[in-house]
Amino acid sequence: MKSSSSIFSAPNLLTMSRVVLGFGIYYLLATQSPLLWIVLVLAVISELSDVLDGALARKLGQASGLGQALDPLCDSLYRLTVFLAFAAAGWMPLWLVFPFLFRDIIVAYARIMAASRGVSIGARLSGKIKAVVQGAAQIGVVVIYMADMPENIAMVLIVIAAAVTLYSLIDYVWGFSKAP
Repeated sequence: MKSSSSIFSAPNLLTMSRVVLGFGIYYLLATQSPLLWIVLVLAVISELSDVLDGALARKLGQASGLGQALDPLCDSLYRLTVFLAFAAAGWMPLWLVFPFLFRDIIVAYARIMAASRGVSIGARLSGKIKAVVQGAAQIGVVVIYMADMPENIAMVLIVIAAAVTLYSLIDYVWGFSKAP
C-alpha cells in the first residue's frame, strides 16, 4: 500500500473541507441568516466527511502520518467553530465553549508531550464517543432551531456534549499519565 503525504491528496482535502464548512456555518449563524437548512446541510456533510476521509485514504492507498495529524486538528477546528457560531447566534453562552476548547488544547499538548518521550498515543474510545456526541448535538441543535422547538432542549444537548467532552478530557489525561 503506497502512502501519500501530500496535503493535496483527496482524503486530506476532504478532511480539511470541514474547516471551510465550519466557517460557512459560522457566517450563516453569526449573521442571523434565516437559511438554517443550509447550516444543517453543511453540518451533515461535515460529519459524513469525518466518517469517509479515513476510509477513502485507505481505499486509495493514501493513508499517511500527515492525514492522521490533520484529522483530529480539522475535527477540533470544525467543531469549535460551530460551537462559537452557536454562541455568536445567541444559542449558547460563550463560556460554555471553554470545555470544548480546553479539552482539545490539553489533549493536543499531552500528545506532543507523549511524543517527545517517544510514546505515540492513539485515539481513545472516549474521544470517539465525544466526536459522535458533539456531532449529533450540533446537528440536533440546528434541527431544534429550525423546527422552532424550545431552546432549553438545545441547551440540554449542548450541556450533554460538554459533559461527555470533559469526561473524554479526564480519560485522555488519565491514559497519558499511565503511558510509559
